[in-house]
Amino acid sequence: MELDQFIKELVVDFLMEIIELFFPDLARKLDFSQKKDLNKELYTRTPEGEERFVDVLLEVGYKIPPPSVLLVHVESQQQKRFDFPGRMLAYQCLIYGREIEKERKDSFTLAEFTEWKNRKHLLSFVFCNYSLNAGITEEECETTFHLSCRYTCISLPMLSAREYLQKDNSVVCALAVFMNLDGLSKPILKVECYRKLLSYMKTLTTRQINQIIYALETYLTLTEAEREIYQRLINEVYPEVSEMLTNPLIEQGRQQGIQQGIQQGRQQELQDSVVRILYRRFRQIPQDLQGKISSLTDIQKLRNLLDASVEAKSLEELRMNGFFD
Repeated sequence: MELDQFIKELVVDFLMEIIELFFPDLARKLDFSQKKDLNKELYTRTPEGEERFVDVLLEVGYKIPPPSVLLVHVESQQQKRFDFPGRMLAYQCLIYGREIEKERKDSFTLAEFTEWKNRKHLLSFVFCNYSLNAGITEEECETTFHLSCRYTCISLPMLSAREYLQKDNSVVCALAVFMNLDGLSKPILKVECYRKLLSYMKTLTTRQINQIIYALETYLTLTEAEREIYQRLINEVYPEVSEMLTNPLIEQGRQQGIQQGIQQGRQQELQDSVVRILYRRFRQIPQDLQGKISSLTDIQKLRNLLDASVEAKSLEELRMNGFFD
């Protein structure tokens, strides 16, 4: 499973916990029993008419209206992009446009639009898997046409895993994997996440449990030496974790995560090898090509690119032959 897809599924299944964690004041006003998944709804980009989906779009009711509905729009971003604020503005325009279309009206007076907007609020936030100036920042994008949007960037690598593990929230067990270790070793982080998961076992669904296990086994990779330390910890210091991991349901999800982790380890090794060879041969790699290499996940394509990188006379030759498509 791609990381973006994993984050998307995590948001859908842990929406209440995520909003409670990062937007606690807002969470107290919401009725999560009224959650509605709008992810399958199509948003068409004009004027080209190209079909496009947002990463996550959910609808949640308020306990005491108005407003009556909160639209929750979430994106997952793995690399910093200069055009991302503009994309967020485009997404919000598309969301508002489609919501207005649902009213089945040809036009709105300003008063009618204001009344509609007061009924439906929009919360947009982004999980960023790269460092920003702070862990949580409020961003705004404004154009010369006076269009603007606001959204929240949550830079997971800027947040302290040690600090968030102290919070009473089950989704931390998964998100801590992407956070700053803040002095914790990886074996200790993994043990602490499993210990925290143990305290929520009776309140989580099987799917939620498997998602947390998948995150721990796929994205929190350990070296051989770290695995030995981790194994000693759960065998000698925290036997309750070792006992939990023998549960057939837990073991099945854990093995799936381990296999995915091995696959991602191979991808990362091949990507690093390609970048290293291209740097040695051509001294520099344009940022767009670095992004394309990082986005390649097919093992065979990466192997083919690695072989071609040894013999290609230029980066343009690789580009022309479709290795970055």
